[in-house]
Amino acid sequence: MASTFYYFGFGSNMLASRIHIQNPTAKRIGAGKLENYRLDFHTGSKNWLGAPATIVATPGSHVYGAIWEIDMKNLKDLDDQESVSDRVYIPISISVLSLASNSNITCRAYHLTNQPATIVHATGAQEYIPLDRQPSETYLKVLVKGAKETGIPDEYISWLRGIKHNGQTVPAMEKKLQLDQVQLS
Repeated sequence: MASTFYYFGFGSNMLASRIHIQNPTAKRIGAGKLENYRLDFHTGSKNWLGAPATIVATPGSHVYGAIWEIDMKNLKDLDDQESVSDRVYIPISISVLSLASNSNITCRAYHLTNQPATIVHATGAQEYIPLDRQPSETYLKVLVKGAKETGIPDEYISWLRGIKHNGQTVPAMEKKLQLDQVQLS
């Protein structure tokens, strides 16, 4: 049995200081691109005060994120962080293109159990977005900072910055993750 596994973080876990809170053995391999999925947000999170990220199978779309190598001893910690036992997220196995090696890596990822059915974030513009589909300002800052730290392409980071958020902040996380310099649109 392998002593490590690969994980694709497309939400708050793109940011090293975030993933290391519960998964200290995580080592970033680099940026990855998941084809035929879209990034979306749905339902609510008490910790983030807004809708958390998910990936939804969508032909022709793609999601960028961080590929991490994590010690197997932290697998339960990652499942717990993603609330697998409470059926908030479901673990899945996906093939992600490593931008560093230009090769596919099989990664663990998670998607919300309650997946959004409609596409509302396609343009990243400030059109009408239902409240239960809006991340908090703090959560979106974490995604932007994590994407920059990971080396995600600038056009994707610009798209992230344009996603409508609900204006809610989580001061403790803003301080802990040093988000004061992160600019959204």
